[in-house]
Amino acid sequence: MNKVNHDLAHRWFDEVWNQRKRETIYSLVDPSCTGHHEGEVTKGPADIEAMWGRLLSLLPDLTVHIEDILTDGDDAVVRWRFAGTHGGAAGSKPAMPREVSFSGITWLKIRDGRIVEGWDSWNQAALLQKLQGSA
Repeated sequence: MNKVNHDLAHRWFDEVWNQRKRETIYSLVDPSCTGHHEGEVTKGPADIEAMWGRLLSLLPDLTVHIEDILTDGDDAVVRWRFAGTHGGAAGSKPAMPREVSFSGITWLKIRDGRIVEGWDSWNQAALLQKLQGSA
């Protein structure tokens, strides 16, 4: 296990998502970072911040529970579960006070103490269906 990368991955989820520390995005994400997300590619910390803001506008009380972190060399893989209450419009429907949770995996490539690439895997379509009352 690479403790430095384990701690960085834990810090990413705890500080960015649970503590809402915008500055952590800029301190942990390399300016050249590419993020591969469900339906979107981000380039650099400003794009990641914009995506972060959109998800928090949908689920303002969003929290993450880290279920596991595995590291090997420059890689950290995090299995997580997000939960929150719908507080923003999803598509054409207004917000409904609907609790949702979803799980996924994030694979981070870390070099010199910064995230240089990341891949998220989760079912975004199912979340949007739940928010729109279709599931």
